[in-house]
Amino acid sequence: MSETEEAVEAFSEMNLGDAHKQFGENREANLSASCKDTVVTVGATVPTGFELTAADEVQEKLGSQSRISKDRGKIYFEIPVISLPQVHQLRSVDNLFVVVQEFKDYQFNKTKEEALKDLEDLAKKLPWTDPLEVWKLNTSLKKKKTRQRKGSQQSNTKKHKLEGDMKGESTDKDLHEPLQNILGLASAEIQDAHKTDEAVPPNKDEQSDAKNESASNGENESGDCKKSEMEGQVLKFRVTCNRAGDNHSFTSNEAARDFGGAVQDFFQWKADMTNFDVEVLLNIHNNEVVVGIALTEESLHRRNITHFGPTTLRSTLAYGMLRLCDPQPADIIIDPMCGTGAIPIEGAAEWPNCFHIAGDNNPQAVKRTANNISSLLKQIQGKESSSSGKPIDNIQWDICSLPLRTGSVDVIVTDMPFGKRIGSKKKNWDLYPACLMEMGRICRPRTGRAVLLTQDRKCFAKALSKMGHIWRKSHTIWVNVGGLHAAVYLLKRLGEKNEETKSK
Repeated sequence: MSETEEAVEAFSEMNLGDAHKQFGENREANLSASCKDTVVTVGATVPTGFELTAADEVQEKLGSQSRISKDRGKIYFEIPVISLPQVHQLRSVDNLFVVVQEFKDYQFNKTKEEALKDLEDLAKKLPWTDPLEVWKLNTSLKKKKTRQRKGSQQSNTKKHKLEGDMKGESTDKDLHEPLQNILGLASAEIQDAHKTDEAVPPNKDEQSDAKNESASNGENESGDCKKSEMEGQVLKFRVTCNRAGDNHSFTSNEAARDFGGAVQDFFQWKADMTNFDVEVLLNIHNNEVVVGIALTEESLHRRNITHFGPTTLRSTLAYGMLRLCDPQPADIIIDPMCGTGAIPIEGAAEWPNCFHIAGDNNPQAVKRTANNISSLLKQIQGKESSSSGKPIDNIQWDICSLPLRTGSVDVIVTDMPFGKRIGSKKKNWDLYPACLMEMGRICRPRTGRAVLLTQDRKCFAKALSKMGHIWRKSHTIWVNVGGLHAAVYLLKRLGEKNEETKSK
């Protein structure tokens, strides 16, 4: 199980209320208890084009209104800190960060030196206290639950071998370990899958007297945060700058370097680009500036899939496509060109009241899908001893001649060949019309729908124009898939009368 899967599972099995009870009357627990009623702004990166889908999920699961950023692929929403575990269970978001402060119309100086000096001064004036408390709580819960799980697994192994149950002692030790010891770990690897530029502040040689300087400047206060609060914790950090816009006199690396240098001077943290504890984000989009602290080590889309193919779809994008077709209980949902099975596996995990079928004509793809389904079932069995599996199956078939009854499928969701890594643009001119025809045959008239992803938009538009008696395009979402500009099409299956009219 990857670090991300462990972290997500940790949050899914834990709530903050239980966490506070575990720490008893420790000072750290009291600090967290006072923090849990705080309302903070959380930013989330999402697949471009699916911002509204992510906002709908946040509203549905957290009850919070989201604001879509001018910079595509980001949303912002407010939550009480106690809802932090639920945020990590969102299926449509890639990365999470807590917002330190947002400037909707930041005025940059025209000269590089003055603009960078302003960023240095900004770092000393920001309200760091609440975001850092959220980061602490986020880190402690994740590490604590991961340590509990590892201890439990080791105890179970000993039990099978020696018939002696040592799990209780191991768990007790983990439950009451002080929060300060957990937070003192400096080996967390926090990575962001959506970085455009990243830089480490310079002056690493100046860290030798960091603790002394921190102690001597303990009374220095800026914004609503005191350096003394971070005393005794020499954390490692880096600053990542994501910048978009043409009216900036500086580069992303220069902004990260100077802003990070100011953060380093203020907190006396140690700069480290790889083995860092805290990742400070500096997002600049034209005149919009957002400073945040990362809450995810790596993208949350890294779930479910253990056996990858040449074009494995991101789980967050798969979720967005499935949500777009609004699955209903008892729906039959198929992916006729499943690849590694990302779409049906995501569907089975989130919509267990539907039946999901994965198919492909490539035997290697079918094998990868079977392995990924098996991995998913093992994860479920590990968490739920009485689990009866998931409503999902896979099969090898020909997309142009599917072994399914006419009108037997409710929803079709698939990632069609782009004609680059798989297939070719030339073959798509024959493949796409044949696919749409066969999909129309198996899809239920009037109520059936299809969500199709493709980068070969010209070929798809031509094929769809020939199928006007079967399919009607309802909605189009423009997305970015691995740097390629692609489109997700929502199609509605027309009734039988339209086909009869066409045949006449």
